[in-house]
Amino acid sequence: MKKKNIGLIAGIVLLVVLCVVYFVLHNHNANSSEADSTDTATTAFETDTDKLTELTVTTEGQSYTFTKSDDKWSYSADASFPLDQSNFEELAGKLKSISSDRELKDVEAVSEYGLDAPAVQVSIKNSDDETHTLEFGAVNDMTSNCYMTIDKDTSKIYMVASDLETAFNFNLSDLAEKESFPSITATTVTKLTVEKQGEEAEVIEKSDSASTGWSYTKGSTQRDIDSSNTSNLLNGISSLSWGSFVSADTSKLAEYGLDAPTKITIDYQVTETKDSDDSDTSTSEDGTSEDSSSNEDAENDSDSDSTTETVTTNKQEVLLLGGQDSSGNYYAKLESQSNIYTISSSSVESFLNIDVKTLVSNYVSNYIFADLDRVTIQKDGESYEFTKTTEEKAKEKDDSDDSKSEDSDTETVTTYFMNGNKIKLEDFSSFYSNISSLECQEWLDEVPETQDEPEMTVEFYKENGVYFKVEYYPYDSNFYLVKNNQGTACLVNKMKIKEIESSFEKFLEKQN
Repeated sequence: MKKKNIGLIAGIVLLVVLCVVYFVLHNHNANSSEADSTDTATTAFETDTDKLTELTVTTEGQSYTFTKSDDKWSYSADASFPLDQSNFEELAGKLKSISSDRELKDVEAVSEYGLDAPAVQVSIKNSDDETHTLEFGAVNDMTSNCYMTIDKDTSKIYMVASDLETAFNFNLSDLAEKESFPSITATTVTKLTVEKQGEEAEVIEKSDSASTGWSYTKGSTQRDIDSSNTSNLLNGISSLSWGSFVSADTSKLAEYGLDAPTKITIDYQVTETKDSDDSDTSTSEDGTSEDSSSNEDAENDSDSDSTTETVTTNKQEVLLLGGQDSSGNYYAKLESQSNIYTISSSSVESFLNIDVKTLVSNYVSNYIFADLDRVTIQKDGESYEFTKTTEEKAKEKDDSDDSKSEDSDTETVTTYFMNGNKIKLEDFSSFYSNISSLECQEWLDEVPETQDEPEMTVEFYKENGVYFKVEYYPYDSNFYLVKNNQGTACLVNKMKIKEIESSFEKFLEKQN
């Protein structure tokens, strides 16, 4: 039994010794591979980048060759590719001088440094037909440096900044010069039209006939929409921008679903300040243009006046949306531009999925009487027409005021009438404010049929085309039904209607 214990102990001791020997040998081999390393920073590679004529990058199984001619770089496989010259020059410039923090020599296993299958290979050629190849391997986790060889010489491995490998590990689309997306803000937009294949167009536009200044139209449906809610929607236009470059070949629109696209048309205005010369031009007898002031007045040219004028120009951009890529981005292009890009679905979904309920104003009829020509109210079988007149009248002079005023001697006076009889503005405003500030509690998806006559009808008119009619019907114990001539309906608080009726009755009592 004792001999067995001695044998077990001896076996354990032998195992421990073998483990120690293994670790010592392993560390020795690891150290021996870098035995001749140099820790002093040196220049590993340098070249005159101005002389480069060809640059080939191989990354992730793809090889891209770029050539330089007449000081301009181009993608060899597709001369139409819009290579960003500035960015590419910056990329090539990284090869001008590459410093190394450490140099490894006599390395036995290059696979330990990822150089048996380099992540990135960069080959260059210059005008002197001199060629070089740089290969970038793994990144050292401790130092964050990348291992690099020159011209496949594995007897020397350089530890260089890893951002070199990162810079050349690109997708071709990263090098494309993107066309700029027009700068359009919500305040400059006058109209937005969304046209989907097989559907009626949706139109949001500024409208003088709308009570809010904005209207929504889709087929026979037309709604006045809230200017603030509309502005929130249109704000998304200013954030539109291209994602990745896809193609400059517009003959392949069908591949991206752009042969039958969804169209988003944006009408907007641009205001510019221009200098104009007051001097007239005329056509001389020989057909040349000359200043209307004769040659003898040439000495006075320096005194000619120039003025600044503001010019507003109407413009339009049409955004075309096609299919979607694997990430859900849309293939897109502008009609006015050449190339195809991606655009994020989140930036256009608000235009593709317009919900008119989120755009409409909560007000039943938010019309200011000062902006109208007349308002009529039908109630209890009676009709009441409210109008106003505006005229310029001479101001009454105050004899006690001896100061000489430069103000106008006239003032604008507005007079209000009901059925031709003069009324006081404060009396009229007391009930009209209840009408104009009435808010809906709930917009209805469908307009209910009504058999009875409305309890009250209010109509709003303006000469430029405003005509808006609102009818009020008892609905249930809590609500009134409100219908308008735009084909929409909503429910309003019953007590609010009672307030309108009460204030209107008090107004009529005063007139009597």
